[in-house]
Amino acid sequence: MASTSSSVGLLSNVPYSHPTASNVFGIGSEHPFANYWTCQGGLPETISVLPEKVQADILLERYFECVDPVYPMIHRQTFYADYEQFWSLSQPEKDRVDGALVAMIFSMLAMGTQFVTTTSPRERQQTAEFYVSAAHQSLRMSSYLNKASVRSIQAMVLITYFLINDNHASDGWAFAGILIRQAYAMGLHRDPNIVCPKASIFDKQLRRKL
Repeated sequence: MASTSSSVGLLSNVPYSHPTASNVFGIGSEHPFANYWTCQGGLPETISVLPEKVQADILLERYFECVDPVYPMIHRQTFYADYEQFWSLSQPEKDRVDGALVAMIFSMLAMGTQFVTTTSPRERQQTAEFYVSAAHQSLRMSSYLNKASVRSIQAMVLITYFLINDNHASDGWAFAGILIRQAYAMGLHRDPNIVCPKASIFDKQLRRKL
């Protein structure tokens, strides 16, 4: 009896268990970023699936009508200047742009698609999920886990918001953890007058909004 009682609590007596994965919020059971991409395609592959500019313009208008009032972190005029510059490039030049910019465009298209009223709910969901997958792939092509930028953080905020809207709250919660670490790495939780005192007033205000 003494021997038995003295061994209670030892690791050798812990019963064998069958650990199971748990769904954090009970919402979303599949990986949120469908894989349409090849190993060799790179950023040009995601750029190739951008919609025609006329359609992209419409979706971006929906974004600024419906999403920007909730998350007013993107300076509209500056974004459109970059956006129009992107479309003016030749295809080889497009293929060499910052992947974070492409990710931001795709994430905004995905959010805009969620608020389109001219298509069926199922079609909206499929198109929006395709665009957010392209956004995530574009971030991967820009090595977003190793280097953060204002654009990549903006895209990640929108992807997180998209996942929650798309009934992937568990995935959104996990992705937000990466987002917060990246924001810390950029010093976005601190006064820009301390972190980047030589930055322009515009850049400081952009960081504050973000």
